[in-house]
Amino acid sequence: MLSRNASFVKGHTMSLDDYKFDGPGNIGTPDKPSIWLCGIEFGESENTNPALAAEEGFSVEKQWGWGYNQKAHKLLCCIEGHPISEAFEFAKARSIFASPDCDYMLTNLFPENCLTVDTWSIEAQERTGFASKIDYIAYVRNVCFKTMRAQVKAHKPKLFIGVGVAHERDFVDIVSEPEIKCELAEFKVGNHTKRIRLYPGETPLAVIPHLSSAGGLNSNESIEKAAKIIRERLL
Repeated sequence: MLSRNASFVKGHTMSLDDYKFDGPGNIGTPDKPSIWLCGIEFGESENTNPALAAEEGFSVEKQWGWGYNQKAHKLLCCIEGHPISEAFEFAKARSIFASPDCDYMLTNLFPENCLTVDTWSIEAQERTGFASKIDYIAYVRNVCFKTMRAQVKAHKPKLFIGVGVAHERDFVDIVSEPEIKCELAEFKVGNHTKRIRLYPGETPLAVIPHLSSAGGLNSNESIEKAAKIIRERLL
C-alpha cells in the first residue's frame, strides 16, 4: 500500500501535497489573464491528463474527437462572442488548450484518474493509498485547496468556469469570496430547464452543468444560451 499522500499517474509519481492547478494551455498572469475551464477529475482515457499532454499531443484536431473538449471549445467560442458554427476554426486559431501561449487553461479539482465521479477503482486506491474516495477527496480539500486558492489569487484568471454543479461549493471555496452572493440564471432548452450559477468578483466564477451528462450542456443550443449569459453578466 502506498503512503497516504502519494499518487501514480501512468508511471508518473505525484505527491498529493504538491497538487495544484495545472493543465494543457496557459495559466496566465495578472497582466495577461487567461480563462480557466475546470472539471472535477481526469477521466480514465488517453490524453486527458495534463501531465501527459506534451508527450502524447493535445492538438485541437485531436481534442475534437473527445466530446468534453469539443463542447468546451464551443462554449469558449460563444463566450468570446463568436457563433458556435465557427467553433472549430476559432479553436484552431486560438490553439485552445493546445499551446502554452493560448488564452485558456484546462484543469481539474482533483488529480486522480476516474472513469466517473462515482467510481473508485482498485488502481486508484493503489495509486493514492486511500481505500475510500471520500477520504481522498477530504484530503485534497484540506491540503491542496489552499494552494489552489493561492494560485487563483496570484494569476487572476479573466474567468473561471467550474464544470459540475455538484461541486459548486468547492469552486466557490477556491475562487470566490464569502460576501459574494450567487446569481442563479435559468433557461429552457425544449422542456428542460438548465441552471448556471454566477459569482461576480475579482475572478468571476461561473458554475455550469456538465458538458457530457444527459441533463447538462449537451446541445449547441444549451451551450449558446449558457455562454451568452456568462458573457453578458460576468465579462
